[in-house]
Formats: sequence, structure tokens, C-alpha cells
Amino acid sequence: MESKLKYDYEFKLECVELVLKKHYLDEFVSKLKQIPRWNIYKWFSFYNIYVEIGLLPRINQSYSAQFDLKVLKIIEKESLLIM
Repeated sequence: MESKLKYDYEFKLECVELVLKKHYLDEFVSKLKQIPRWNIYKWFSFYNIYVEIGLLPRINQSYSAQFDLKVLKIIEKESLLIM
């Protein structure tokens, strides 16, 4: 059975670019696009590590502890912690 993707690559990239290039707050993008704020955090983190490739679909993928630690460090560095 194939998994249905909620958000396609173009949508994720558009959201990340609103934060990076337009300097919109993640909270604003979340409300504007009507998506959970944590998605913006996740996509932004993946984009910072892997650029556009980080936004490609990952179906049923688990990540190494090293990758998780990298993501957490970027979230902390970029002040993307959920308050």
C-alpha cells in the first residue's frame, strides 16, 4: 500500500522560502498556509542540512541518532524551539 503525502515538495519549499527569503516568522507562515508550526521547523531543519533534497518525500524512513542530533542543534542554533 502506498502512503499519501500530505504536502508536496513545491509546497514545502515555498514555506521554507517564505521564512528564509521573505523573513516571515514561522508562526505567520503556519497560519498563512494553515499547517502545524512544527512542520515549518522540520522542513526548515531539513533544508538547512540538505538544501532542497531535504524536502523530498521520505516514506517510512527512520533517522540515525546522529541525524536527529544535527536537527536538534540547528533548531537550537536558529532559535526554532517550541515555546
